[in-house]
Amino acid sequence: MATFLDVSLLQSVSSIFPVLLVFAIVFAILQKTKAVSENISINAVIAAVVGFLVLLSDVAVKIINFMIPWFTVAMIFLILLLLIFQMFGAKEENIFAALKGERGMGIIWVIIGISLIILIAAFASVLGQSYLGESSSGDTTTTSGVTTVNGSSVATGSFETNLTSTLFNTKVLGILVLFGIIVFAVLLITKG
Repeated sequence: MATFLDVSLLQSVSSIFPVLLVFAIVFAILQKTKAVSENISINAVIAAVVGFLVLLSDVAVKIINFMIPWFTVAMIFLILLLLIFQMFGAKEENIFAALKGERGMGIIWVIIGISLIILIAAFASVLGQSYLGESSSGDTTTTSGVTTVNGSSVATGSFETNLTSTLFNTKVLGILVLFGIIVFAVLLITKG
């Protein structure tokens, strides 16, 4: 049954959006850096070729389709955060001055970190189950074809279930806590 918000027709053309996005990003980079040429036509042709090369790779289209909503949510969050700052009296000049200062590098690193997390999640979501290897070592046991790590099953057909079982393993959580303590210790020691 067709409804007002039926977007099933967009699924048939969902590979066009990544092509347009890649074209726009590559064209903007080429125009801004003038790395190849200052001619708009040459830059447009190169961007179109790169966009169509993305179309040939089903994996690249799936990865971009996974990342687009997450980056959209992150951008909306940042815009709303800037609007909240401005609502409480921060001027646009003050916000840009803060981004250019020493604290601005921290904000830039946070944005880069979030982008890397989204990129890694996209690769894991698209390629995770296909590259998931089966092996047995250490605390891993295999019984009746089911592999467990410390009692949690990691040989299911779902990559998300396997990843959750692995990440919330007590040894992995212990290593993450230890890593966090080391990072904060290094930050506090080198700050002075």
